[in-house]
Amino acid sequence: MKPNRVGRCLLFLLCSIFLFSCKTSDDANAAAKQLATTSADLVNYYGTLSKIAAADIALSELQKNLLHVPFEKEDRTQMSTLSSELQKRANVAQALQGLSTAFSNLTGSTAPTDVSNAASKLGTELQTLNALPQLKGAPIPLPTLIGDAAGAIVTLIRNHEERKAAPAMDKTVSALKELFTKEEKAYDSLNNSYDDVAKALAQYCIDKNLLDETSVLGPALQPFGLKAHISSTTDTTLLKKAATTQLQETLNSLNDAHHSASVAMLQGITDMGTRIHQLATEGHMPSRGTPITLTTVENWITTASTYLSGSPTSTGSAAASTSSQPTKK
Repeated sequence: MKPNRVGRCLLFLLCSIFLFSCKTSDDANAAAKQLATTSADLVNYYGTLSKIAAADIALSELQKNLLHVPFEKEDRTQMSTLSSELQKRANVAQALQGLSTAFSNLTGSTAPTDVSNAASKLGTELQTLNALPQLKGAPIPLPTLIGDAAGAIVTLIRNHEERKAAPAMDKTVSALKELFTKEEKAYDSLNNSYDDVAKALAQYCIDKNLLDETSVLGPALQPFGLKAHISSTTDTTLLKKAATTQLQETLNSLNDAHHSASVAMLQGITDMGTRIHQLATEGHMPSRGTPITLTTVENWITTASTYLSGSPTSTGSAAASTSSQPTKK
């Protein structure tokens, strides 16, 4: 095939990925930008969970040494695999973000092969996914749609089957929605496990006088620039009780925040899937803007990233790669 013919075919592929008609490119570009934003949050959501799994290894080892809670080699291996698989999901979301961004940047571009390459990468990343290990129970098998989507994308790029791009993209978003739906409880379980272990270790520190319980007085003293002081004769019983109460309240808040984020992330994927499907089947997409539910996801990512920044990672654990860092949008 001659170079100019290849270029025309790829350009048609770009137009067809979301819309299959350049006549309504405004809808196509809007869809691409919205999907890129949703995918970016999915990258960071999965990347944060991957980091939590890696940090949980170090916390569990510490809990084993201090509280004598069993943490066997098999447990460590399972947690490491879980971290790795979550990072693979982040990589898939990042490839989808790359494809969406390549399409939205098409205007005036002389290199339509960017989209072809991005689509190939998405297909490749989808093929790397494996069943997700659970902290309790058997691994969660991948939805059949994941393999179907990967095969469809790879085939259409290899054979330049532009008219099959619509079903492939529609199928990809549907597959990610089904994947998230099947695994959502496992995400909650991982987050809650990390918080529970952290809480147990914090309680140990309170019980063993390893921290300054006056920190609970901060809300009352900070507005006035005052600092608490404990003498050798101070009875800290009530302060310890207040610190323990604060631990439980914060634990509940952290667990609720993640659950809300996972529900919101799934809703964001669902909303985006509905828009892409509508665009693919009806040729237009009246909805505009980022799904409002993503703010909840972004708030959780920010909070989790803050406390994870001070968490140790165990040597040899499957810590998240740099691609799981918060993505600028």
